[in-house]
Amino acid sequence: MSLELFGYKTLREKINQEKKWLKNNFADCPYKYNPEASWRENAVICRLSVLAAYCKAFGIDQILNREFNDALAEEIKQLGLKPVLEVNAGSGDLARALRNRGIDIIAVDDYKKPLPERVLNSDFLPQKMNYREAIARYQPRLVICNWMPAGEDWTRDFRAAETIRAYILIGEEDRTSWGEYPGWRSRVLKEPNRWSLCRLDHGVDFKRPELWWRHAKVVAFERS
Repeated sequence: MSLELFGYKTLREKINQEKKWLKNNFADCPYKYNPEASWRENAVICRLSVLAAYCKAFGIDQILNREFNDALAEEIKQLGLKPVLEVNAGSGDLARALRNRGIDIIAVDDYKKPLPERVLNSDFLPQKMNYREAIARYQPRLVICNWMPAGEDWTRDFRAAETIRAYILIGEEDRTSWGEYPGWRSRVLKEPNRWSLCRLDHGVDFKRPELWWRHAKVVAFERS
């Protein structure tokens, strides 16, 4: 399917072309990431054999798309919790998408990871602030964390903050930070999860996204 999708005649032809893109840091790669493109358009990225390198070059963990953004915004509206704070907001792609859908969201990042060139001239970037400072300053009722840093568990601080009534985790599930806790209940957000794409997802069934295994899950944790 990848050969037909990209118009190559052989697998070797595809591999050689992708190696060229890798050498020039994808400068002439025709497959451009757009957080507001359709799921189908951005899912093409997951058919690249150099998916991991592509995502690293463009600073992508979660491959956002229009359907995912729409579905997540609807879930947030149904929760009806304000203020909304996104931590580890990185390039600000998700916060920007949610703002475009009527979500008043505060976005922060500690900028330990450098920003990709594609967003350096953006008119909206997250505030430079770590998540603890942001929780103390903004007293959010809902926190969104998109791809929490590996090996860290910020959720203990989310649960300890009296103002926080719910938090949403997006990313690769971890047994520690994604566990069940007294006084809290969790549920998979089915529609955002259906349209989830990430830097670890090699291959995708374009016709039946709901049947395709995905590494990044979208789960809400709410106070009981």
